[in-house]
Amino acid sequence: MPVSKNPQIKYYPVNNGDMSLITLADKTTILVDCNIKVASKDENDKSVYDVKKDLLDSIQDRDGIPYLDVFILTHGDKDHCLGFKDNFYQGDPKKYSKTDKENGLIMMDAMWFSPMIAEQYTNDHEDAYQQEAERRLEVQRSNSDDKFLPGNRIRIVGYDGSKQYDDLNHLRSKPGELVTKFNNVEQTTFSIFIHAPFKIQLDSPEKDKNSASIVFQARFKEYSWNTDFSCLAMFGGDSDHTTWKQIVERTKRYKNDVNHNALDWDIFMTPHHCSWTFFNDTSEDEPIETSIEALDYARQGAFIVAPCKKIINDDDNPPHYDAKKEYLKKVESKEKFLNTAIEPNEDEPKPIIFDITANGPARKSNENTSGALTSSGGSGAASTIISQG
Repeated sequence: MPVSKNPQIKYYPVNNGDMSLITLADKTTILVDCNIKVASKDENDKSVYDVKKDLLDSIQDRDGIPYLDVFILTHGDKDHCLGFKDNFYQGDPKKYSKTDKENGLIMMDAMWFSPMIAEQYTNDHEDAYQQEAERRLEVQRSNSDDKFLPGNRIRIVGYDGSKQYDDLNHLRSKPGELVTKFNNVEQTTFSIFIHAPFKIQLDSPEKDKNSASIVFQARFKEYSWNTDFSCLAMFGGDSDHTTWKQIVERTKRYKNDVNHNALDWDIFMTPHHCSWTFFNDTSEDEPIETSIEALDYARQGAFIVAPCKKIINDDDNPPHYDAKKEYLKKVESKEKFLNTAIEPNEDEPKPIIFDITANGPARKSNENTSGALTSSGGSGAASTIISQG
């Protein structure tokens, strides 16, 4: 794995889909969603980026077995978990075989699991994720020391739906809480503030996966004693304006916007592939006030990343051209709005990579320009986080 002195965030070009890799300074890797297609066999065709090869090149291996420290699935739509069943190892980690290694199956030391995934079947990859999560939950219920093994670890995010996991509340994190331990390692310069999903969404008769996406803020500091954050990055899956209304109102109600800078951002990944649903139900409706307010928490020099196909003014949505116009209003220049499908060019898209420096996120391919941000403050002090679920 290439050595970098800085943490990184990498946004993969997977058209209308999500796949992002967070790599910390100690090489801890956190994958957020996956969208792995079969790469083109034509060496002259550069239009489909080989995300599996890049992922294998970017993560560590243990005894020749490639592994992620954490896999976070925001929700179960196919464009967020495509390729999971065929590229990630599922089952007892002690039974990982020579054939699994030859096939490049990636071990997930820890998984994050939202019970919403268990509510309704939509595709084989989501079902495989749920079954692996259920297997791990049963291991955690056992008295076996196997529950401590990498490959059996799991965190429950949010609340229960039809299935109950009350006996595993020690593994649960809820909205309004801060996570500082990843794959059993306590991090002092990185944390995640969980914003969603909320109990009201999981209990909804509609059981809308999009509105119940895991939403979180990734928080980076240069040193453990810093009170300022060097980067704050928002990940929102396919969350819509109803979710963001709850996020803004609850974060402010519990004063986590002030005490923990939980709404601030330097990088904002557009939910639902730059769909209008972040702003309102249809483009005929004006943007919801709380969605605009969420974007107003941008810090100086902030970037917006749209994980979607090329954004053009047509009726094939998402992405939505009017949504892009709203996002452009919230950044300093059009160069701060990045569309994964056309970076660096649409004929040969490559991942958008940010190095997380002391002065903020800087485009890795453009490190010597004004892409670096100035950190604008924010409390990184360890104190009680009030649950806002």
